[in-house]
Amino acid sequence: MALKSQIVAVLGEDDLLLPQQIAQSLIANDQIKYYFALLQMARANADRPTVPVQDLKAERLASRILDATLDDTVGGAGRHSAGSYRIPQAARVLEQIEAGLDTMIACLPAIERASLTSRITKLKPPKIEADTITGALIDTITSGNRKRGDSLHLVVMDAHKAINRRQAETAVETLSGAHVHNLTEKSRPLVEAFMAGLNRTAPLKFDHPGLGTTATEHDGRVLIQNDIGTTDAHVLVVRIEKRTTTLTYTDIHKARLAFFQSLFSAFEVDWANADPQENGSLVNKSYLLTTGTYVASSDDDLARYLDHLGSRIVFLIDWNKARKRLQGFVSKSNAIEVLRWAANHDFGHRALLEIGGEKLLAEAVEFAAGEALHYGDRLDNLVGDERAISFLKTACERACVGLRQQHSRRIIADEIKADLRGEFESTGLAIFSVAARHAACGFDIAVTLKEALDDLNANAGDLVQLARRAAAWEKRADQFLNDARSDIARFNRPRALLAFFESADDAVDELEEAASLAELVALVPQAQRPLEELQQLGDTALACAQELVKCIECAAAISRSDVRDDLDDFLFSLDRLIGLEHKADDLMRLTRRALVDKVTDPRAIYLVDQLARALEAATDAYAHAGQSLRGYLMEEVLA
Repeated sequence: MALKSQIVAVLGEDDLLLPQQIAQSLIANDQIKYYFALLQMARANADRPTVPVQDLKAERLASRILDATLDDTVGGAGRHSAGSYRIPQAARVLEQIEAGLDTMIACLPAIERASLTSRITKLKPPKIEADTITGALIDTITSGNRKRGDSLHLVVMDAHKAINRRQAETAVETLSGAHVHNLTEKSRPLVEAFMAGLNRTAPLKFDHPGLGTTATEHDGRVLIQNDIGTTDAHVLVVRIEKRTTTLTYTDIHKARLAFFQSLFSAFEVDWANADPQENGSLVNKSYLLTTGTYVASSDDDLARYLDHLGSRIVFLIDWNKARKRLQGFVSKSNAIEVLRWAANHDFGHRALLEIGGEKLLAEAVEFAAGEALHYGDRLDNLVGDERAISFLKTACERACVGLRQQHSRRIIADEIKADLRGEFESTGLAIFSVAARHAACGFDIAVTLKEALDDLNANAGDLVQLARRAAAWEKRADQFLNDARSDIARFNRPRALLAFFESADDAVDELEEAASLAELVALVPQAQRPLEELQQLGDTALACAQELVKCIECAAAISRSDVRDDLDDFLFSLDRLIGLEHKADDLMRLTRRALVDKVTDPRAIYLVDQLARALEAATDAYAHAGQSLRGYLMEEVLA
C-alpha cells in the first residue's frame, strides 16, 4: 500500500491520495487524544491511587493502538519527586504524539500545514529521561484552555477542525447531508441511518451553527464525525466495524457528559470510564473523554441505534447555557431533569433560548406571581418543585412547537405566561389538599367516637384503644396544621386561611378531648346506661365534620366568580354546618336536663357534662372554620 502511495505521488496525482490521507489523519487524531488522556490519567492515579486501577483500554482499541502494554501505564505510574512523576513509557508516548501530529496535518493544504507546523515546533516538548515527566509539562501539553496560552492539545483541536473542513470540501459526494469519502455500498446504509436521526432533530437547533457531518471508510471500518457545535473540546466520533459501534465523546462539562450518556437508556451501551470523577482528564480540567460501545444484535438493530445516536446530538448544543438559565428557577438536578425530558420528547431547549430564555421566564414569573413575588424568590420556592418542573417542561414544548409552526414569539411568550398563571392558581388551591387531609383526621375521630357513644357499655379495653387512636389522629392533624402555617407564611396567603385552619384544628382538639373522656366512662358504673341526648350530640359532631369536608371539596374547585355550581354547593354545606352548630347548642341544654333528671352519681354528672361540652365546642369550632373559609372565598377569590 505504501509503495502504491509513493507511485501515485511520483506521478503527480496527489489528489488521489487525499481520501486515504484524511482517513489516516483522523485515526492519528484519535490516537493523540488517547495519549493525552493516558498521561493525565496516569498522573491522576499517581496522586490518588484507585482500586481497581482505571485504564483506557477501550479508547486504545477504538483508536487502533494494538500495544496492550500501554494498559499498565496508569497502574505503574508514581510520584518521583516534588512536581514530577515516573510514568512507564512516557518518553515513547511523547514520541508517538509528535509522530501523530505529522500524520494529522499531512492532508492539509500547504498554508495551513505550515502554520500548524510552526506552532508544533515551538511547542515541541523536551526530551525526558527515565520516563520521568513533570506535572507542569503534562499540563502544558494537554491544556485545552486558550486563555492559558497555546498547547499541543489546542493544535490538535485546530488541526481536527481543518481536517473536517478539508474532508467536506473534497468529499466525493454528499449522502443524506453528510460529506463522504470512499464508502462501499455495504456501508452507505449505516451513514444513512445515522443521518436519518440527525436530520430528524436537526431543526431543533434553529439558527445555531453545528451538526456538520463527515464520513469515510478505511480498512473495513466506517468513521463518522460530527462537529456538534462551536466548542473546541466538544467532539463526537463514531466508528462502525461489522455490528459493533464505538462512540468516542469528549466534553468539558461532566454534567453534560452524564446527561448525554443518560439519553441511551434504551440501548445497552457499555461506557468505559463513564464516571467523570475518575477520569484523568479532570486533572487539568481541560476535557473529559468517554467511550461507549454498542454491539447490535442484527442489522436492523444497528440501524436503530445509529438513528437514535444521530438524533440525540442536537440536544448537546447550548446545553450548559440552558442548564444555567434554568437553574435560576429550579435546582441543578431538576434543571437537568427538564432538559432530559425535553430531549426525550424531541422538543429540546434551543427554542426556549431562541425566544428569550431566562428573561422570558422571569417575565412570566413576575406576571403570574404578582404581589406574592419577592426579590430573590425562585420559582420552585413559589409553586413547589413538581409544578415548577412541569411549567418549564411545558415552556420548552410551547417554544419548540410554536417556532416550528412559525408562530410569533410574542404569542408564544404570552402562552407561556398564561401557563404559569395557571400553575399559580393551582398552587393557590393546593393548600386545600392539606385542608382535606386535616379534616379527614377530625372525621376519623368523630366516626370512632360516635361508635363508642352508641355503646357506652363497651369494655374498658375498647375505650382505651379509642382514646389512643384519637390521640394519634390529633397528632397527625397538628402536623398538617404546621404544614399549612408554613405554606401560608411562605406564599403570603390571606389571614382568613390561617383562621380557617386554626378553627378546624380546635375542632379536632375538642373531639380528641371527648375521646379521652369517653375512656373514663368505664370507671363510673352509674353512667353505663347510654344517654340519648349525648348520642345525638355525637351524631351532630360527626355531621359537622362531614359538612366541613364537603365545604373544602367545593372551595378547592372555586377559582373564579363564574363557577356557580361549586359556589352554590359550598354555601349549602356551610348553611347546614351553621344549622348543625345551633342544633348542638340545643342538645347541650337537653343533655344537662337529662343529667339532672336521670343521673345521681356526681362523678357521672361531671364526666358526661365535660364530654358534652367537648362535643358542643367541636361543633362551634367547625362552624367558625366554615365561616373563615367563606371569608377567604368572598374576599380573596371571588372579589
